[in-house]
Amino acid sequence: MKKSNRLSAVSCGLWAVLAFGFWLLPNWGCSPKEKTIKPLSGAGNVQEAFDQALEDKMAKRFPKAIDGFTYIIFNFPGTILAGDAQFQLADCYFEKRDYEQAQTEFDFYLKNFPNGRYQEEASFKLALATFRSAPGPQKDQTKVLLAKELLENFLRDYPLSHFRSQAEEVLAKIEFRLARREFEAARLYFRAGELKSALVYYEFIKKKYPDINWLEIDRFRLAVCYAETGQKEKARPLFEEIVNNTSSPRLKQTAQRYLAQFP
Repeated sequence: MKKSNRLSAVSCGLWAVLAFGFWLLPNWGCSPKEKTIKPLSGAGNVQEAFDQALEDKMAKRFPKAIDGFTYIIFNFPGTILAGDAQFQLADCYFEKRDYEQAQTEFDFYLKNFPNGRYQEEASFKLALATFRSAPGPQKDQTKVLLAKELLENFLRDYPLSHFRSQAEEVLAKIEFRLARREFEAARLYFRAGELKSALVYYEFIKKKYPDINWLEIDRFRLAVCYAETGQKEKARPLFEEIVNNTSSPRLKQTAQRYLAQFP
């Protein structure tokens, strides 16, 4: 009798467990909130992550954008979007004016994604970031020289680029910046009355930077250097140009006096 009662109790317990199990099945699964924080996986989700990071970048939420693009780079290597994310990561640093880090990221993109769709823009922005991160003209100009080389290579590789005019403008700034130190040396010697030394620097600038725009005062001083070192034929056209074009009465009168002395 006791054995029968025990079996009945066990049977009732099993039926209770099964009944609870059938009741639980329809309610089994993740809540909507749990699904939204589920780790990203699959092509659809990586595209969503990229679009979100791009939206953050366009809204200038750079820390969030940087986190988003970095997530894609490390979790979806070898995909097209990983390459695009690397470019956009570099561009985030460029837009927030962290040019040192932008250099690193653009350089990484160019070397590791040689067939990437942003090669042209990355090449230009690498050169621009290099120039903008360079120290002032009184300090070492190694970075400026590197930026010049990068821009010249860019114009050679992408002669029809829509960045061409910007690249040429930056090259002109670089030329002037590099020439500036030579101009300062020439001016120093001129003010000290050492005209032969000043002339050496001015002629070096003419040869090294033939396309650079000279200040009027430097063209006048070059003419004086020629005149005072016996090179009147080189001085004459410079003085004549000053007389015809200058807005400075003092320079015009001085140039006229020199021309009156010439045979």
